[in-house]
Amino acid sequence: MKKNFPKRIAIIGLPGSGKSTFAIELGKVLSVPVHHLDRHMFESNGKKKDKKELLAIEQAMVGEESWIVEGCSMSTLGTRFARADTVIYFRFSRLICIWRALKRFFNYNEALSKTGCSRQVNWRLLKYIWNFEQEKGPGIEELRKQHPTVGFLVLKNSKDAMRFIGKFKEQ
Repeated sequence: MKKNFPKRIAIIGLPGSGKSTFAIELGKVLSVPVHHLDRHMFESNGKKKDKKELLAIEQAMVGEESWIVEGCSMSTLGTRFARADTVIYFRFSRLICIWRALKRFFNYNEALSKTGCSRQVNWRLLKYIWNFEQEKGPGIEELRKQHPTVGFLVLKNSKDAMRFIGKFKEQ
């Protein structure tokens, strides 16, 4: 891991915004282990894991010295905020995220499948993306207030994300 770089990074935001791909790239650049919550969130039958079980898994992840945890499980987000030195919020356009979710459905990406990203597109996912800011935004803002020392960065598009990673590639 490089010195003077963030050591514990939580990446949150809308499905389809590119969080998983970004986390993989950032992990390579910073030499930090990357964890994808979606890989741990569901049973093999697609049913959500018990919240206590997911929380225990997440606590093990954030107990490490350095990490990138990517995913936006609101039920366990407080755990990540409490340990993170940086939270990166992918606040992309809803239409872009819906387009990318649909694109992922038609274009298989083996690297993304290993992160737990679902190729399934259904009304529930589209509704979740469309209402994300309205439904999840207040909870994210409340966690920001509860953890004022955590760096909080909002990325609004792919160019912002590439610029962020580029800063670390240059050093």
